[in-house]
Amino acid sequence: MAEYRETPDATYDGFAEKKIVRQSLSDEQGYICAYCMGRIETDTCTIEHYIPQKHHQDSPYSEEEHKQQSLLYSNMCAVCDNKAEHCDKKRGNIPLEILNPHNPSCEELITYSLDGSILPAGREKEKVQKDIDTLGLDCNKLKKLRYGAWSDDIWKRFKQEYEEKDWSKELFLKYAEKYRNKKKTKKGLRFHVYCNFIAWYFDYYANNYKKR
Repeated sequence: MAEYRETPDATYDGFAEKKIVRQSLSDEQGYICAYCMGRIETDTCTIEHYIPQKHHQDSPYSEEEHKQQSLLYSNMCAVCDNKAEHCDKKRGNIPLEILNPHNPSCEELITYSLDGSILPAGREKEKVQKDIDTLGLDCNKLKKLRYGAWSDDIWKRFKQEYEEKDWSKELFLKYAEKYRNKKKTKKGLRFHVYCNFIAWYFDYYANNYKKR
C-alpha cells in the first residue's frame, strides 16, 4: 500500500490488494470488529476508514486531508458486515467525536450495565454518547449478543468449572484479565467476542460479589 500511494492520482477504490489489508487488520484486532467487538473473518469483514473517505459537512478535516487519509493504513480498521444496524454501516460518513479504536485509551471512555448496555464513562460523556449513538453500539441486537456471550457461554462454563465456595475476588480478577488478552486457537490468536464486556462483568463480580 505504501508503494501504491506514490502512484499518481492513486485512490483507495483503485487499490487491488484489499484482501491483504483485511487479513493484516483482522490479525491485529484478534478477529473482532473494531467497534462492536463481534466476530469478523477476513473474507467477510469490511475495511473501515476512521476518517471517512467522503467529506462530511461537519468534518474538522479538509477535502484534501480526507483524500490523503483514504490510503493510510493507520486510518483503517476491520469491521463487521451487517445490515446498517450498527458500526460503520450505521455511521456512514459521519465523523466521530472521540471514540477511536486506534487509541487504547478509548476503552476507558465506555462502561457497561449488567444487561449488556454500553454507557459513556469519564469526563467527555456527551461526546462519547454521541459516538455510541452514531455507531449504534447500544442497539438491542448488540445488547443481546453481549449478554448472551457472557451468560450462555462464559458464565455457564465458569460455574461448571468452579463451585461457588471457591469464588473469590482474586479468581474473578484473574478471569477479567484472561479475557482482555488474545487466546491461541486453531485459527490463530483471537480475542473472545465481546471480550471487554466479559472482562467488565468479571470485574463487577470482583468488586461486588459477597459470599453467602
